[in-house]
Amino acid sequence: MPNMPQTEIQSLPLPSVVDVDAIDELRDWLNGALDTGDVRLDGSGVTRLVTNALLMMISARNTAEAKGVTFQISNPSPAFGEAVDRLGMQQVMAPILTRTEQED
Repeated sequence: MPNMPQTEIQSLPLPSVVDVDAIDELRDWLNGALDTGDVRLDGSGVTRLVTNALLMMISARNTAEAKGVTFQISNPSPAFGEAVDRLGMQQVMAPILTRTEQED
């Protein structure tokens, strides 16, 4: 029987500050995670998000689409939403922003 690709969801909580210092590590994680299946980033704790981080997330969405997997950002914080709005990226980001129930 041939090996089937993993479809497990890879999840990662975003750091509170997603700036140029955080982007390299996040990019490396995304590259590996998108090779294994669906990806979900938790944006609930984000207090600051730079433009380059949003551009990288759009690139990750495009990569996911090309690989036939999903890419989502769950529970974007108010600061995350404000960054998206401020940069006029609502239409581009809307398909990947989701709200999920938090289980505690």
